[in-house]
Amino acid sequence: MSAALDKQEGTLPADSYRLLFPFVAGDLYAAPTTGDLLHPRIEPDGRFVLDLNRGHRALLASLEPTELSLPYLRIEPAAARLARLAPVILQADGIEPVGQAQWFDPDSRRTLLLLYLDRPAVISGRTLAGRPIRYDIRAASAGYVWVAKQLEGDTDVYRVTPLPERLVLAVTPLAGAR
Repeated sequence: MSAALDKQEGTLPADSYRLLFPFVAGDLYAAPTTGDLLHPRIEPDGRFVLDLNRGHRALLASLEPTELSLPYLRIEPAAARLARLAPVILQADGIEPVGQAQWFDPDSRRTLLLLYLDRPAVISGRTLAGRPIRYDIRAASAGYVWVAKQLEGDTDVYRVTPLPERLVLAVTPLAGAR
């Protein structure tokens, strides 16, 4: 998978950060539970290639039983295990985050999630608190799927989407980050 790092010009000099690619195992929204399994080389122009096969054995060993933290979400079959690739951008020589990193499709202007599921599974759920949100994530087989939020009427719906032609790791600098 090829991607480029997107940052505002001059806000993050190349020598001021490092990218890590841990996974959140067993949930969609939580802190990463694995170390950096992928280790891509970042080119001077911000481009990089992630070889998802390289860390696959370590990912499989890191999978945990799925316990979705949002009470309205469920996964079927219940024994299915999942992990979300959760990029992190830190100080080059420290442990403090310098920004929030999210996968982004610049053509559709949607943020994306990259999930791994260990078998065919469905993640579903709905909440009406605030803006209506529905999850309808269907993986037909074990492997990676891209998930995007799509607008349907007045409801945000999360579902599987094809790999975008252009993929960006968008970084929003944190206020006061050095």
